[in-house]
Amino acid sequence: MADTGKRYNEEFKVDIIRMIEGNGCSVSSVSKDFGVSKQTIRNWLTEYNDRQDTKITKLSELEMQLKEAKKKIADQEMTIEILKKATAIFAQNSQK
Repeated sequence: MADTGKRYNEEFKVDIIRMIEGNGCSVSSVSKDFGVSKQTIRNWLTEYNDRQDTKITKLSELEMQLKEAKKKIADQEMTIEILKKATAIFAQNSQK
């Protein structure tokens, strides 16, 4: 069986999504204007939103990791300062 479905490039898909998401056009009107089925456009929107959700999730995870790393660095810097002070006190006591 031959695949007779139309193939659309990514640029075309992105333009359609922008018209709907950015300009507030309806799926029905875009479907009529460009001759693309409503379901195909809905599939593109679903794929686009899934990719956006994945990016948002990944960004949230990276932000959490960065926050934890900054906290760890701050704790380590405080530990270093305490050890420096303790070393200075021990050095003074050993000279007496």
